[in-house]
Amino acid sequence: MTANSHPLAPSAPQEELSRRRPRAVVSGLVGLSVLLAATTVQTAPNPFYGGKRQGWFWYESPPPAPPPPVEPAETAPAPSPSPPAPTPPQVRAPAGPAPLSAQWFRENLGRYRDAAIDNPSPQNVQLYFYLQRVAMDKSSQFAKVSERVVQGDPNLDEVTQRPTATFGANLANRQGGLARDAVLKKVAGMASLWFFFRSDCPYCEAQAPLLQLLEKEYGFAIVAISLDGAPLPSGRFPNFQIDRGQGQALGVTSTPATFLARPEIPALAPLAQGLLALAQLQERIVVAAVREGWISEEEASRTTAIVQQTALDPQQVQGALPDDPAALLARLRALAPRSGR
Repeated sequence: MTANSHPLAPSAPQEELSRRRPRAVVSGLVGLSVLLAATTVQTAPNPFYGGKRQGWFWYESPPPAPPPPVEPAETAPAPSPSPPAPTPPQVRAPAGPAPLSAQWFRENLGRYRDAAIDNPSPQNVQLYFYLQRVAMDKSSQFAKVSERVVQGDPNLDEVTQRPTATFGANLANRQGGLARDAVLKKVAGMASLWFFFRSDCPYCEAQAPLLQLLEKEYGFAIVAISLDGAPLPSGRFPNFQIDRGQGQALGVTSTPATFLARPEIPALAPLAQGLLALAQLQERIVVAAVREGWISEEEASRTTAIVQQTALDPQQVQGALPDDPAALLARLRALAPRSGR
């Protein structure tokens, strides 16, 4: 044993031991460093220096507390399904009139005419005249069919009521005149004519001879009454009477004034307060007699120049009119007189 050897160390040369000791120490230090590094990574994933970007005054709020557990609520019964809402009816926009129909022309032709007047370009003017041509052609076609329809229906043909030929119209006038004369003679047998006049009234002087014609032709009794108590300058109706309030009672405000009178009923039918022609006097006497019920409507109708009455009588309509054109036409035809006189 040497002085530098340890009593418990194995017997080995000192030089060999000196060579092995530094290598073992270095290996052990390296292994310890690796172990410490691994331990540091596993135990400190967020070291202090890892948050250097937050700065020295960095502060992190604590995580929020978890929400309290929600207790399940009792399941409410599902509501019964409500019936579907009714679908509103579809309202269709009113359709416009058919193109180039009569209604279309009423609504639009004026617009094209105004456009042609305001801006008379060749196109606008030509367009308006083309539309006018179509309207005229439709009117001509209507007139053509109208002539055929009227000619075949006596209730629509005016010739049925009164001839349009000159000799036929003259014949109808003569026949109506004969019937009128007969009616006037009948009325003259039951009524007289009251004639209110003033001596200074030139129109009364002109009316007097026409009244004398009625007296002569039909036998009317003329009762002349002077409102101012003086006779006519011509001396007509010399046996006149002086007004004693009759004129005021009858509302006479203008002369000449004529009335158709039947004192025995009594009845007074005014004819006019003014000058009348002979034909007007004859016509108004007939009208007044019909109004008072002294003659019938049929008698009065014969005095006109109407050969056949074809006037429709709407009072015969009973109930609502049908929408079907054929049925409506039949109803209107039924309103015509059944036969001539």
